[in-house]
Amino acid sequence: MKKLIFTLLTATFIFISCDSESAFNETENQTTQNTTMSAKPSPGLQSLRKSALTDINQGATVYYSDQRGITFTTSTKGSIVIPPGSISTKDGKPINGNIKIEYIEIFNRAKMVVTNKPTVANLPTGQKGFLVTGGEFYLDITYNGQQVNVVTPIKVNINTNNSNANPINMALWNGAIDTNGDLTWNGATTNDLEFAVDGAVFGGKGGTGVYDVLIKDSGSFGWCNIDRLMSWPGTKVKLKVTPPAGFNQSNSSVYLAVEGEDNMLAQFDMFHSSTNTFEEHTGLVPVGLDCHIIFVGEQSGNYVYHIISTSISSTG
Repeated sequence: MKKLIFTLLTATFIFISCDSESAFNETENQTTQNTTMSAKPSPGLQSLRKSALTDINQGATVYYSDQRGITFTTSTKGSIVIPPGSISTKDGKPINGNIKIEYIEIFNRAKMVVTNKPTVANLPTGQKGFLVTGGEFYLDITYNGQQVNVVTPIKVNINTNNSNANPINMALWNGAIDTNGDLTWNGATTNDLEFAVDGAVFGGKGGTGVYDVLIKDSGSFGWCNIDRLMSWPGTKVKLKVTPPAGFNQSNSSVYLAVEGEDNMLAQFDMFHSSTNTFEEHTGLVPVGLDCHIIFVGEQSGNYVYHIISTSISSTG
C-alpha cells in the first residue's frame, strides 16, 4: 500500500471566469484537434488514484452460505445484506464458500479529489448537473475470481449521518467510467437500483437514518450514488484554469468545490492543448457564488496541489 504524500505547490495557476456567450464563442473557435474532453492519466497519476482507493476499501473475504446468507458490517456503521439464495455463479449454480467483497464509500470532496470521483451528472438534456451526495459507493462481489450473478436483490445500508447532505429527495445513480478513468453519473432505473420499501428514501430506528439501496442486477455492480441535483439561481458563467508549467490533462486535474457544500465536487472536463487550459464548459456556476478551485497533479510519485478560493465574477 502506497502512502500518499501531499505537497503544497508554490507555483500559482491562473483562474478566470467569463460570461457564457463569450466562452461559447471562444470554444467554437477552437479546432477539434486542440480540444479534448479528457485524456488518459499518466501512470504516476493512475497509481496515486489507485492507492487512494485501496486505502479506503472496506472489503474482505467472507464465507457465504446459500441457505443462510450473510450480513457484512462496514466500518462506517452500514451493512451489505446478501440474503440466502440471492447470488449464484454465472452458470446458475448455488454458492457455498468464500466470496470476496470489494466495498468503498466516499462522502466528502477531499476523498473525491484524491480518487477522482466527482459528483457530476449526465442530464437527459445533454447538459451536466451538480450532485450533492449522501454517499458514493463501489460494490463488487466475486467467487473463485468470477463476478457473481444477482438472483434476488442485495441490500446496501448506508448511515445518513456519514454525510452532511440533507437526505430529502435523494435519488439513485449509476456511475459510468470512461476509457480515461473519469467518472460521471447517470440516473438509475428501478430495474437496476431502488430504495427498499422498508426505508423508502431513508429510514431507521432510534433516530438513525439509513439509506436502504437494493442492487437488483449484477450489471449495477461498480459505482453507485445516492444524490440529488443541486443548482443556484443567477447568471451562469463558464470557468477556465491554466495549470502551472509542466502540467496538463495527463498528469493533473482541476476541480470545482462550492463553499459550504462538502458533499459535492465538479471536474473541469475539457482541455485545450493550444492554450494549455482546463475548462468547466457547461456553465454550472452563477456569478457571486463562493467557490474553491482545486488543482491536483502528480510529481515525482506524489500529489501536489494548490487551491484558489474566490467569489465567481463575470469577467474573472
